[in-house]
Amino acid sequence: MKQEKGFSLIEVIIAIGVLSGVLVSISSMFLLGGRQVKVGKTMTQATALCHDIMESFDTRSFTALYVDLGAASTATTHTVFSNVSGSAIEAWQTEISRKLEGGVASVAITPMGAGTPNFGSATGIRINVNLTWNELGRPQTVRLSTTRF
Repeated sequence: MKQEKGFSLIEVIIAIGVLSGVLVSISSMFLLGGRQVKVGKTMTQATALCHDIMESFDTRSFTALYVDLGAASTATTHTVFSNVSGSAIEAWQTEISRKLEGGVASVAITPMGAGTPNFGSATGIRINVNLTWNELGRPQTVRLSTTRF
C-alpha cells in the first residue's frame, strides 16, 4: 500500500504567511512608485511653466523688462506675484492653478552693476522666477534664474 505524502497544515500556514509578507512588500512598492511618478510629473510641469515665464521676458528690451514688471528706474529691486490682481504675470495664474495645487509664481528682478545700481543705471538685470505649490501635503518649489545684459 502506498502512502501519500503532502504538506501539513502548519507548513501551509507558514507558506501563506511568507507569501502574504512578500505581496504586502511588493504592493507598498507600487504605491511608492506611483507617488514618485506623480511628483515627477508635477515637477516637470512646474519646471516647464517656469521656463515659459522666463522665455516670455526674452522678447522684451532691457528697459521694457523692468518697466513692464512695474519697477521704477530708481528702484533697486522689484518682485511681482501671479496671484496679485493687476500683476504683470497675473495671466499665468490660470495655467499655474490648473496644473499645480495652490501654485503661485513670483518674479524678482535685481539690477546689477558697479556701486549700488538702480534699474536706470544697471548694466545687467538678474531675473529669478520661483514657482511654489503643495504636493501631497508638502510645499514644493522650482527656481530658475538668469541674467540679462
